Amino acid sequence: MSLEQLNSINKPLVIHDILSEAFRPFGKVWTSIHADEWIAYAQGHIEIPGEGNRYVPSIAELEAFAAARRIQEEIYGELPIQIGFCAGGNTKLTGLEYHQGSEVVVAATDCVHFLGRVQDIHDYSYHSGNARAFFQPKGTVVELYSTTLHYAPCKVSDLGYLTLVALPKGTNQPLEAGGSEGGNLLLTKKNKFLMVHETQTEKIALGTHPGLKGKLLEIKTI
Repeated sequence: MSLEQLNSINKPLVIHDILSEAFRPFGKVWTSIHADEWIAYAQGHIEIPGEGNRYVPSIAELEAFAAARRIQEEIYGELPIQIGFCAGGNTKLTGLEYHQGSEVVVAATDCVHFLGRVQDIHDYSYHSGNARAFFQPKGTVVELYSTTLHYAPCKVSDLGYLTLVALPKGTNQPLEAGGSEGGNLLLTKKNKFLMVHETQTEKIALGTHPGLKGKLLEIKTI
């Protein structure tokens, strides 16, 4: 589905191109990093779940590709990183998160991201009306800055979405016993600062902060 088609069926929501000026505050498109072989491997070895989302933080086979080494060198300055995947059939902005350090997303399918700014969080809350939607075409590599709020991508077709995800090593691992009582209400895992929409009752019951306010944004597909 083209960006024009997506916008036509999702009015009044505006979905921007990652190559537009609107994306510049949120991240960077790395046209010098080519991921065709990486994506071909992922499509042949990773199954997109029919329901929900699946995230695996680190897969050794994905981390062995030359593109992974380039990301580690050029974006993370040779710091240790992990590369896994996120895949599923998500269509809604059910939460927002950020990390200390950029997240790199390689699109193995077309997808849409809802993005926001950490600077717009007030009292551990963020209004969904401040979020902006961006279309990431298959084959592109984007860096989302550490000040960019994001969550699971949204699919643009019934086939679902598949993305490869690079983060500083150790991100999304369980917190030490006891966590950080009295600290940041959004800290749910190591280097994962997450809030969810009030509709996400199961995650709220498990302790995730219901800080995402406003309308539950959704991407419609044909």
